[in-house]
Amino acid sequence: MSNQDKHYCIEAILLAAGESKRFNDTKQLAIVDDKPMLIGTIEMLKHVDFKAITVVLGANSSAIEKALQAVSLKTLWANKTSPNVTSIIASTWQQGMGASIAAGVKNVDSEITHVFIGLTDQVEIRAQQCNLMLFESRKNPDSIVAAFYNNKVGAPAIFPRAYFAELSKLENDKGARDMLRANAASVISIDMPEAARDIDTKKDLLLYTSTVEAHKGLINK
Repeated sequence: MSNQDKHYCIEAILLAAGESKRFNDTKQLAIVDDKPMLIGTIEMLKHVDFKAITVVLGANSSAIEKALQAVSLKTLWANKTSPNVTSIIASTWQQGMGASIAAGVKNVDSEITHVFIGLTDQVEIRAQQCNLMLFESRKNPDSIVAAFYNNKVGAPAIFPRAYFAELSKLENDKGARDMLRANAASVISIDMPEAARDIDTKKDLLLYTSTVEAHKGLINK
């Protein structure tokens, strides 16, 4: 049996639990490309071949859940073949990104063989890059697949079930970085310079928006 013939079922875990102290506001709801950042990221992930998408919430969860519910389900989820989207709350989200990852991994169904761990604020990542990661993961189902940028591997990353137990025990703010380093020999890296752009501050958001507008201006000339 080839690797491609093995059962493969992947769920996306989207981390959106942070307090966004540096942003000084609810960053997940900041308007990026004419829509709340979180909604835009979810819409992008809906074009990737996931079985399901789980959004992990924490800080400001009530406001974020209201924003999710306010989106027209008929409009956003019209494609019946697209993955189902649900949200959970990480009870210990204050401990950091690791706790959010752990909550998401503990929530996956038994049929899930791999998890894709993504961040809400990597606004330049597109479905094409995520699907490339899935393609590599399907070819190498026992390996970790991670984005490579800024001379290191990081999120987004795909982990096989063999790593679920360790992921479910994370509790610090490093996320899965230590796991990626410890298992470097098993990591397939995908060049993804777009992953280097994240929105941590309102200055970051302004710079990104200015870059997008400048690009549109060049195209329209």
